[in-house]
Amino acid sequence: MDDGKLKGILDAEIDNSLGYIQTDTTDQRSKALEYYNREPYGNEVEGRSQIVTGEVAEVVDGALPQLLRVFTQSDDMVRFEPKSMDDEQKAIQATEYVNWVMNRDNDGVAIMHTWFKDALLQKNGIVKVYWDEVVNVTKEKYQNLNEEELTMLLSDDSIEVKNQEQIEVDSYQDPMTGAIVPMFAYNVTVKKTNKTGKVVIENVPPEEFIISKKARTIADSPFSAHRRLITRSELIGMGYSKKIVDNLPTWSDLTYTQERTARFSQGENPDTQDTLDPSMEEIEVYECYIKTDVDGDGIAELRKVLYAGREILDNEEIDFVPFCSVCPIPMPHKFFGHSFADRAMDLQLIKSTVTRQILDNMYMVNSPRTMAVEGQVNLDDLLTVTANGVIRVKNPNAVTPMTVPATAAQSFPLLEYLDVVQSKRTGVNDAQQGLNPDILQNTTATAVAAMQSAAAGKIELVARIFAETGVKDLYKKILQLLCKYQDKARVIRLRGKYVSIDPREWSNEFDMTINVGLGTGNKQEQMAMIAMVLGKQEEILKTSGMNNPLVTASQYRNTLGRFVESAGFKDSSEFFKEVTPEQDQQLVQEELQAAQGQGMNPQIEAYVAQMQAQIEADKAKAQNDIMIARFKAEEQMKLEREKFEMTMAMKQQEFEYEAQLKAMQVGAKLSPTANIPNVYD
Repeated sequence: MDDGKLKGILDAEIDNSLGYIQTDTTDQRSKALEYYNREPYGNEVEGRSQIVTGEVAEVVDGALPQLLRVFTQSDDMVRFEPKSMDDEQKAIQATEYVNWVMNRDNDGVAIMHTWFKDALLQKNGIVKVYWDEVVNVTKEKYQNLNEEELTMLLSDDSIEVKNQEQIEVDSYQDPMTGAIVPMFAYNVTVKKTNKTGKVVIENVPPEEFIISKKARTIADSPFSAHRRLITRSELIGMGYSKKIVDNLPTWSDLTYTQERTARFSQGENPDTQDTLDPSMEEIEVYECYIKTDVDGDGIAELRKVLYAGREILDNEEIDFVPFCSVCPIPMPHKFFGHSFADRAMDLQLIKSTVTRQILDNMYMVNSPRTMAVEGQVNLDDLLTVTANGVIRVKNPNAVTPMTVPATAAQSFPLLEYLDVVQSKRTGVNDAQQGLNPDILQNTTATAVAAMQSAAAGKIELVARIFAETGVKDLYKKILQLLCKYQDKARVIRLRGKYVSIDPREWSNEFDMTINVGLGTGNKQEQMAMIAMVLGKQEEILKTSGMNNPLVTASQYRNTLGRFVESAGFKDSSEFFKEVTPEQDQQLVQEELQAAQGQGMNPQIEAYVAQMQAQIEADKAKAQNDIMIARFKAEEQMKLEREKFEMTMAMKQQEFEYEAQLKAMQVGAKLSPTANIPNVYD
């Protein structure tokens, strides 16, 4: 695809995306900013109350602390779960490092605050996450180096020699050859190039982010872009041709968008001030992420195109879009949802109108207009309002105040009703800011808890939506960037110890669990629960010792650490040392040896004695059963032997009888069939 066709595609996508946003979406977002800043509505009347109430600010600023508390009360906002046994330790390390990158390499709390506030106020909050590689070039000079020092210096791949001077400083005689060998020193000037990179997370103002009208999410969008103002100097520093950059136009539609105008008051917009330095002139640049078929194979690839002033500055294929979005009230099948400001703007207008009428009525009641009979009163005296002043009249009834009925009391129930409506729409009310003593009257503790739980339901839903959409997406992209671009190990301090982190050893396909603290209670409740767990662990260790199937020393130490961290301390290692698995095993062995040498705990001894007695009883029973079985077997064998002997005796007797009979027949010369009487009969 040639550049001309690609430019046409980009122009069409940009125009369609801007046209999509610059309809109701831009109007509603700029209006929300004006309501949040309590700007006048434009219907004010001179001489009447012009107060603007702050319902939009109340719901946004009321929900924001609760959301931040949910996401920041845990050190590990997300956890990566292993997919196999081999990934267990790697998943733990990835969890700690990714959270460290979010909160140490970047200002995680400030990013979350701006991200969520944009969403609550202007429908969608956008953050951008990318790998930023910085190249630092320094010039260094070294003098009087010997050959070993010079060789060591030049072995560094980041060193480039710019100038080298060799100076003969001494000589010595070679003992083998007797030759005089000179000794040199070296003066060297080098250029050192140091490349460092890290994951950068930055907030994107809503008006700077554009997306295709076909999009439902950022991932499935065929086009999205970050339009921003970049100086010519920054573009040249990014490596683009000075000739091309100098020819780019300086006009910018972004400077005077409705939202930017609403965000900054008169004279505050930083982009409206012209500069006399051409290098600091700002160019409107579109950082586009578009799916298009560049190589002509019929399959659209995801590409990053830097586009400014009808010029393509960069065009490369990439594997993910760096934007992450959160929306408090998403609309199904649509990218832009609703904000809390959308739910409160009409209520703010109504309450402002009612409050103005109440104040106007109170002004009229406290300072009523006066009726004066023409010609019967000195008007100069009447118009001069001073203490103990005198009004000259010709008739006592010439001056009469106009009576205005007080109607403020009838308006207050309406304001209370509007507060209830606001609470139902957004879930932000006084019950979440603190316990209202009025709700305790004739109310059980269960009912109070139910009311507070119902009030927090909407905020918890928003927190869960944020967690499962933008926050989850952000942490996945952080892990992906670390695995792809961090090309060497990095030593950081985690939980009181310095550890070496090398994401090249990880898999970026870990399962992810969002740990936003929903349902874990407040700090006091968490500390109470941990204290209960500590008590149970201590009881088990006291009664059963270290060699028990439930609690190890390392688990007990971890519980102590959680208790300290719940109290607000970041590093529990300041109070308790870490316990390794080797130390766990050593403690168990020492306890067993001590038990063998000094006796065990009485309860343990009683249990062991009981078990030994049971074993002895079972052993005796088994021996008895064996003896009975053996006796029965011997008796049976004896009977069988006696029976066999009797049978053999009878056989022997029969044999002898037959032998005698044969002998008698032979002696009498009788035939075998002769009848011989039985001598035994």
